[in-house]
Amino acid sequence: MLVIFDIDGTLCRTSQLDDDCWRLVAREVLGIASMSTDWNEYPHSTDESIASALHERVHGVEAGREDIDVLRDRFVSILQDAQEASPDLMKQTPGASGIIARLHSEGHGVAIATGGWTPSARFKLQSCGIEHDSIPSAFACDAHPRADIIEIARKRAIEQGVHAEDDSSVVYVGDGLWDLIAARQLGIGFVGLASGQRELLLREAGANDVFPDFLDEARFLEALRETSA
Repeated sequence: MLVIFDIDGTLCRTSQLDDDCWRLVAREVLGIASMSTDWNEYPHSTDESIASALHERVHGVEAGREDIDVLRDRFVSILQDAQEASPDLMKQTPGASGIIARLHSEGHGVAIATGGWTPSARFKLQSCGIEHDSIPSAFACDAHPRADIIEIARKRAIEQGVHAEDDSSVVYVGDGLWDLIAARQLGIGFVGLASGQRELLLREAGANDVFPDFLDEARFLEALRETSA
């Protein structure tokens, strides 16, 4: 079985920080006083796509690579400044490192697929104390649609020898409705990691298993096995 994790709101409790960084970037770089952080309203719930949509909203033309890079670099800078000011600002979801270690110990493959940019995503994982250097990963820099990012992560897991190409047991773990939709598009299993309104949205959309954290490893592993079957 291959378990692919999202980052913001899933492995790391950084969703609100991510939203705040986007608001600052939009105001400072593009002069946007107010923007929606409901990522369902954007073409794709990935940083590259969000940046492109905001640039086009202001300038009326498609963003070029340099335009996107300016937004990305400022986003990363704001994120780093926030962490330096408050070292405890970014925390991993309780049990995140533990469940990754448990999956590895039981012979399962682990990968990461996030809608975040590579530098910001890796900085979050590092700041949250999640060892990730050896984990096959894919980011917003690799593709716009989340489903494509997940598929790239799966292929990298195969290339790195942590998942067999003929093994169809794949599960995506995420916190957003867009995560569930992407998993369905790919025909793979899905387990939610959410609470409150996000949990309700996932359950209303048909997610059977939604957890607030990773502390109940036995139940979480059981849900992974059931949805991957």
